[in-house]
Amino acid sequence: MTLYTIALFLHVVGALLLGTALTGEGIALFHLRQATTREELQTWEGVALLGRVFGPASIVLILLPGLYMMFDSWGWVPWIAVGLFSLLVIAIIGASSGIRLGLLLRSAASGSPVTHAVRVRLRAAIFVVSWFARVSIALGVVFLMTSKPQLVPALLAIAIAAAVGSATGALVARRGERAVERSGSMEVPTVE
Repeated sequence: MTLYTIALFLHVVGALLLGTALTGEGIALFHLRQATTREELQTWEGVALLGRVFGPASIVLILLPGLYMMFDSWGWVPWIAVGLFSLLVIAIIGASSGIRLGLLLRSAASGSPVTHAVRVRLRAAIFVVSWFARVSIALGVVFLMTSKPQLVPALLAIAIAAAVGSATGALVARRGERAVERSGSMEVPTVE
């Protein structure tokens, strides 16, 4: 066993933690958008907390071993530079979205029933777009790691991933808004 294999193991663990953080956040967002009671908000806020715990830990476990492997074996190659930039983008967007959601949930915790205004703010498209964009960018980084392209194709891959993720998030958010409009209330209709 070498330091490189240990670094690679920790790097992969970091990627798994990032997947866990994004999955927990996605599940929580889906349920928070449907919450009608304070108890539901608290339950799903707890699930969203996974993202706030595992997210930063995953960034550290991806970044530090990744930098070691870069200096040890790869050097400063274009796909690594684009991957590092993408990781930074994921972290910044995730922190921004997480802070907004946390503040919203904290302000909503004071009332017993969840008010109409809170439900509208929980359904803000920015949360869904942010989540889909980060998932897509993370998948783009996995593409970079497996294909190791030069600079222009690497940038193009991440730009396409970000655009597809953002567009998908916008479509999903809009679809949810239309379902609410059709139902005539803030309750999300169930599909049977």
